[in-house]
Amino acid sequence: MKNFSITAYTEQHYLRGGHSDTINCLAFSPDGAYLASGGDDYTLVIWNALQGCLLYRILFKSAIDSVLWHPTHPDTVIIGCANGSLLQVHNFSLMLSEQHEIHLGARGPVYCLDYDAPSGRLAIGMGEQVHLTREKSQNTYSGAMILPTPPEPEGNAEPGSGLERRLRAVALKFHDGGSSLIVSYLSHGISCWDTANHTSRWHIALPHTKPNIGGAAISPNHRFVALYNLKDGVDIYVLGAQSKAKSKRLYKFDKSPSSRHRLQVEFVHRGHAIVSGTTSGKVAVWEMSTGELFQTLEHGGKYHCSVIQDKISYIATGSADRGQQTYIKIWRARISE
Repeated sequence: MKNFSITAYTEQHYLRGGHSDTINCLAFSPDGAYLASGGDDYTLVIWNALQGCLLYRILFKSAIDSVLWHPTHPDTVIIGCANGSLLQVHNFSLMLSEQHEIHLGARGPVYCLDYDAPSGRLAIGMGEQVHLTREKSQNTYSGAMILPTPPEPEGNAEPGSGLERRLRAVALKFHDGGSSLIVSYLSHGISCWDTANHTSRWHIALPHTKPNIGGAAISPNHRFVALYNLKDGVDIYVLGAQSKAKSKRLYKFDKSPSSRHRLQVEFVHRGHAIVSGTTSGKVAVWEMSTGELFQTLEHGGKYHCSVIQDKISYIATGSADRGQQTYIKIWRARISE
């Protein structure tokens, strides 16, 4: 990493007692002071990420599949649930919290979220659709729109192949100053949509050998996308219109995935490295330019991960399929230039 150095990640906190089932999503607050976690136990937990302690535990009516800190309203999170509930939550306390439902005129499991602060647009991956709505005033949204369906994938999945054909967004990212939205689909490639007229700007159809996406992240310079391929690791592609997509590099797992759990992928160290969850209980951190494995962190069990980075880079990892033994680890590394 030229003119750029980091220390190895070390375990900072071991968090227990918040969840009793699989953790589906993790997100740091914009300032890195807090961590939000949601899981199959219908629970949203707010942690003090700096001190490593539980602050608030809020029970909902369904599993929480996505969580996003609001970029402009302090101490506010947006959560998406398996039963289709979409809520903006704030004013946390030991007894209750203030909750505002976001109505879209449709209902389905909420898989992913992104928010564009300048325009106030919220993007929602719900069921087979991607919705756009705008926050007109604090906690009040209106004008929901549905993006078109992406192109169908080529070929047919053979029985027993393990390939997915379901239409589902797995990751969303506003692009070009909020004028477009990049959607990574489970089995329908990657589409860039114009947020004003809802037309396609470009589409990337993935190779038939690795047509599925189980997690995705856009690089800080918005030039690359990293995709967990549900097969052998993380592939990186150049963003933009392509007649025949080809992976620039594979960041390979040491073991093939043992299940088809979603795994979060993130760029870290300001785009100089990539981190991914695994199904073998390890956190893999690769140097982006060479593909070399920079560090392996032992978490234990399947997990998801979330990342915050500045002068200190934090990673949070949450376990899956552990019942009452569910836990979260927070890791940190220092960055210098």
